[in-house]
Parts: sequence; structure tokens; C-alpha cells
Amino acid sequence: MRFLIFITSLCLIGSSYAEEEAKRHLGVFSKDADGFKSVTLMIHEDGLAYLHASVSDLIGKWSFDEPSSKLSLKIFDPPTAEYQTMDFRFDKKSHTFCIIKPDDGDKKDQSDELHFISDEIPKQLIEAFKAYPEQLKKVEAQAVAARDWKTRCKQELEQERPEYERSLAKIKANPRSVLSKQFWGPIVTPAMRAFQASLHSKDYNFPEEVLVELLEQLPDDNHWIRALIFSRRELTADTLKKFYPKALEWGDLNDDVLANIAKHPNTPIEIVRDLAGRDDLAVRVTDPARRRLEETEREKTNK
Repeated sequence: MRFLIFITSLCLIGSSYAEEEAKRHLGVFSKDADGFKSVTLMIHEDGLAYLHASVSDLIGKWSFDEPSSKLSLKIFDPPTAEYQTMDFRFDKKSHTFCIIKPDDGDKKDQSDELHFISDEIPKQLIEAFKAYPEQLKKVEAQAVAARDWKTRCKQELEQERPEYERSLAKIKANPRSVLSKQFWGPIVTPAMRAFQASLHSKDYNFPEEVLVELLEQLPDDNHWIRALIFSRRELTADTLKKFYPKALEWGDLNDDVLANIAKHPNTPIEIVRDLAGRDDLAVRVTDPARRRLEETEREKTNK
């Protein structure tokens, strides 16, 4: 009888040890590094894991292959609407994980080792794991919808390409043609996209009087074309000075209007100084203006 109790005890101990051994890859593992080099992996027994690396915080599903001691973390990537997998090699002796890099095969780099920290996963994270399945469904649906929308847009653009290219050719041959509403009306058309592309390009030349007429006749809410016009090098200092008071109003709709004026090489220095000194404008407007002033001062000093 005593022998049976002894054997039973050994079996229970062995079973407990095997169970603990099977769970050794669970818990919190972290890389001994600070800041952007820090990597933390938290593996929960419910099949989900949390990965913090650089500025990323990700949750995914994990699977563990005992023979190879490899843990695979499957993470959904919204921009591509696809799943990506990260692999980690578990070392039972050192109780560490090592990130498996695709190009490195089985090579082990100690700088990539994640050391065991604790088997206690924060309660907040466990709650996040519980909410993850429902959140994932929503994220997947949104990502697939966004991907399908981009695909449709790409297909539409290809269908409209002949008209788009005809419009570009028309603008190059006759820049005054852009004064027609077909190039800047409220409905997005291939002609409007062609006009936008021509304003972005240095290969197109617009007489200044055409740009001035556009500034005068465009509807107030058509701020995107105005912003591009103020980036055109054809505008002279006199024109920029003339439209500056109105540009301050247009800048409320789109601060690219004022940012482009701040960067424009023909903008009078008094306007640059005014933009640099304002506290009611975004830094993307005031910063380039202040840099222009600093450059001007350096040029004076070097003379």
C-alpha cells in the first residue's frame, strides 16, 4: 500500500512538473534596453500576446511549436488588411526568447534576447485580451473596406486616364484654359486632377495674370487650388503683397496657403516677418517664416 502511495505521489509530482514545464514560455519577457530599443513580449495562456517594440503596441494570436521551441505571433496589419507573423525562438535552459529574423535563419543574437521578467501579466492587459476578438472584427472590416475603396479608386483612375492626359496636354498648350470651371469646379473630374498635377509640376508654366485671375474668381471654399497657386514661382512680390490680407482669411480654411507664402522666394521680407511673429497661426506656418528670417540675417552677416 505504501509503495502504491509512493508511486502515485511520484506521478503527481511528474505531472505537475510537466504542466509547469509546458507553461514556461508564458509570462512577461523583455529586452534589456531603453527607449526605442526596448522590446517587451507578454504571452497569456488564453492564446493572445502583447508586443511592445519601438513605438508599436500590438496584440496578436500566438502558437507554440514544441519540437522547434518556436513561438509564432500572428498580428493583423490594417494598412494591408493582411496578417503578418513574427517568430521567436524559446530557450528552455536560459528561459529566454530570441527574435527570429527572416534573413538570419537560426542564428542567435544575444542583443535580441528577451529575458523572463514575471509570470504576472497586468490586469489591464488581460481585460484588453478579452475585448480583442470583437475589436479585431471591427478593425478587419474597416481595413477590408478601405482596401476595396482604394482598389475601386485605382480602377476608376485607370479608366479616366485618357481624359486626364488630354487635359494635361490642353493645359500645357494653353495655360489660360484653366480659367474654365471644368478645371476647378465643385465636382472632382479628370480635368481637375490634371490641373492639380500641373500646379504641382515645374514642367508647366502659367502666366502670372492667369494665376491672379484664378485667385480672384475661385470660390472662397476652394482652398486647395489657392494653396497650390501660392507655391508657384511665377508669382511676383507685388502680387504676393496684394493678396496677403486675403490670404490670412483663406489660411483659416487651409494653412498651406500661408505656409507656401512663408516659403515662397518672392515673398517680401515684411510679410515673412509678420508670419514669423504671429501667435495665432500653426507652427507649420511660423516655423518656415522664422527660418527664412534666420537665413536672411546670416546672409547679411556674411556680406
